Amino acid sequence: MSHSATKVRRTVAVLALTVAAAALTGCGGSSSSLATGAAPNADRAAAAEGVSPDVNLDQCGKEARTVKHDLGSTTITGSPTKVVALEYSFVDALVAVGMSPIGVADDDQPKRIIPALRDKVGEYKSVGLRATPNIQVITALKPDLIVADSGRHKAIYAQLSKIAPTIAYASLNGNYQQVLDSEMSTAIALNKCDQMKTRLSEHAKLMADLKAEVPAGENRKALFVRASDKGFTGFPPKAYTPGVLAVVGIRSPLPDDSGDASVSLTLETLVATKPDVMFIAPNDGPTLRDTWVKSPLWKEIPAVKNNATFDVNPNEWSRSRGLIASEVVAQEAVKLLYGK
Repeated sequence: MSHSATKVRRTVAVLALTVAAAALTGCGGSSSSLATGAAPNADRAAAAEGVSPDVNLDQCGKEARTVKHDLGSTTITGSPTKVVALEYSFVDALVAVGMSPIGVADDDQPKRIIPALRDKVGEYKSVGLRATPNIQVITALKPDLIVADSGRHKAIYAQLSKIAPTIAYASLNGNYQQVLDSEMSTAIALNKCDQMKTRLSEHAKLMADLKAEVPAGENRKALFVRASDKGFTGFPPKAYTPGVLAVVGIRSPLPDDSGDASVSLTLETLVATKPDVMFIAPNDGPTLRDTWVKSPLWKEIPAVKNNATFDVNPNEWSRSRGLIASEVVAQEAVKLLYGK
């Protein structure tokens, strides 16, 4: 169900105007601060579109920049060029400012890097699994910056920091707002603030354009789920993918009253949730859905009754979690639902 990267990454004129705040609501727990117009070039602390106010933009342009992140603060001097990315969303952040990583934790499956990123990433060294990257391989690459996941890599953060300056953000369990913030923070570390501000403006414009394609008064609720052989996992409104969908006006049927990054669904709870639409990202091979479709309960789900279940690519819709991936998700959702 994935689409060509060239369709997604169409040329979008960067406009020096404010994108309506509504285009970036429903993104998660953090508040966002939109640009209020073209900032003077001398104002290095000018806001970036969609980025939370606590992202330390005042460090932009400094030779030595102290970057706040989930596991502390790290000072980076100069402009790093040899960067290791331990999650796909951080690969996205590098590509967004015209850089390529020298090492990626790609689970030893390079095809998991989505097509919209793959051609721009170029050659790199795999540093193994995202959950347990290979410290020896990372060390051998002699990076001058490492970007890590603050959840997965907390236990090895000290080891990573001995190899190179390391910054860490929520990716695996991060929401859409956290993705925007981590991309800007990574750009600050890379000394690429202006490039990321331009990319964020382009992103905000594209997402606003997609929102405009969603019919006024759309009240259907769309559930995003991951399907495996053992489970059917739903993602509540504060999770990454539902946050992306909410930006363009597509809401989730799950309650927004817990901090859980995901919810394990039984067939009974799925029926009770009553999704009007389901975007299903299945693992390879048989999944639990193959069993459920044989049950009469499956046919009681509104999305099933209305022939509104869509299989989507888990790499694009779940694993990548970057600016480009969110554009792929939003554009595909709008096309599937409205034919645009």
